[in-house]
Amino acid sequence: MEGKTVKQKIEKDEHGNQILQNGFHSTHFVDENINGDICVSDVNAYMVVVVGKTGKVRFRYYGTSAGMVNPFQPKQIVTDSMGQIIVADNNNACLHILHQNGQFLRCVDNCGLEKPCGLSVDSEGRLWVGCPQSGNVKVIQYMK
Repeated sequence: MEGKTVKQKIEKDEHGNQILQNGFHSTHFVDENINGDICVSDVNAYMVVVVGKTGKVRFRYYGTSAGMVNPFQPKQIVTDSMGQIIVADNNNACLHILHQNGQFLRCVDNCGLEKPCGLSVDSEGRLWVGCPQSGNVKVIQYMK
């Protein structure tokens, strides 16, 4: 990135612990929500981390609130116009929807998702979900 300047580098939380797993095989997906938080799914650490504008970790989510059988495996992450955080859970073929403050709201698991990966929210509040194993893209109206 020639000619670009790093504005902020955040590596550790307030306790001195690494915020994200690093290394060659580590995979992260990133999005910013409406209040400026950076939302990251850390595939290898089986968690979502949300970092505020100041660089402080606001919360971590490990998927346990959804009560799923298989371990939480967060993949793609996206936020919507209400600040909700939507995470594709590859192992459980579902989507976790979190409030912008980290509270688990609901799980979308009744629409035949197969290893959901790609996510996008359009201007009408519909969620577009890519399922690469089947080659399908599903459009879900998840907000009322």
